[in-house]
Amino acid sequence: MCMLAAFLSPAMRYFLLLCLLSTQAFAQGPLDGYMKGKGVLDLAPSFSFNRAETFNGAAGQSYPEPYKGQMLSMFAEYGLSSRVDLGATAAAVFTPLQSGLQDGGLFVKYRPLYAPMGKAGKLGVVLGAGATFPIGSYEPTATGALGQRAVTLPGRLIVQWETPVGLFLNLTGGHHFRVDELREADIRRIRQDRPDYEPVAPQDFSTLLVKIGFPAKHYYLDGWVEWQRTSGGAGYTPNVPDLAQAYGVSYTQVGGTAYYSDNGRTGFFLSGGYILNGRNTSRILRLTFGMVFKVS
Repeated sequence: MCMLAAFLSPAMRYFLLLCLLSTQAFAQGPLDGYMKGKGVLDLAPSFSFNRAETFNGAAGQSYPEPYKGQMLSMFAEYGLSSRVDLGATAAAVFTPLQSGLQDGGLFVKYRPLYAPMGKAGKLGVVLGAGATFPIGSYEPTATGALGQRAVTLPGRLIVQWETPVGLFLNLTGGHHFRVDELREADIRRIRQDRPDYEPVAPQDFSTLLVKIGFPAKHYYLDGWVEWQRTSGGAGYTPNVPDLAQAYGVSYTQVGGTAYYSDNGRTGFFLSGGYILNGRNTSRILRLTFGMVFKVS
């Protein structure tokens, strides 16, 4: 069997870590329901510990495939005006199999509505868009690849209700367009072991996030649940050569964030997430530590 079959399982697990990175970037970072304000720059480096014991593949089957790895991420967001923010993300992965820069993203969000609702608080609507893409020269079919060099164009509609006491409810729906294509060289490698292999193109996917949080003078807390759904796509089966780039990934995950700042300019946060179930996904547990630097 060719080398691709031997590293298929690890590659898929790293691919799912990118999905988690993208989810965090969208749900907790560049495409949230708050605006920074004109001339304000936020910088947030973080370090994540990720581990999983099982992998959910095709037809609801689970396989014992443990994984451990770390991720160094950088997030930046700048308030271009009171209604427009620009954001960027970048990540490097560190595993026993492969380390280095992998994928990043650029984002923009616009708030067309931020209206008072009397005693009920305020209602805000934010529109977000962007692109994710590889920023390193990693080989997508090599052992330890994180992002499979996928290129996506996400669009988001964010509705946030802020109560007079500060508690907020955030509903975020999005659709992610996959614009990357399978490489002929990778398909030829698969056909060395599967002569009748017919590749499936990377599929678009949709997301829905429900988040409840409470911001205060010195701290911030939230809890959230997010669903990702992909219609179609290939399915993972152990020892069957395939391209992880073509897998249709769906999952349900829960998580939360705690943040503290004593001066409003620097702060520390702890966040976590866990995939409860899904298709073509590991049940990944993630713990993230980070800092926030605010410059104006």
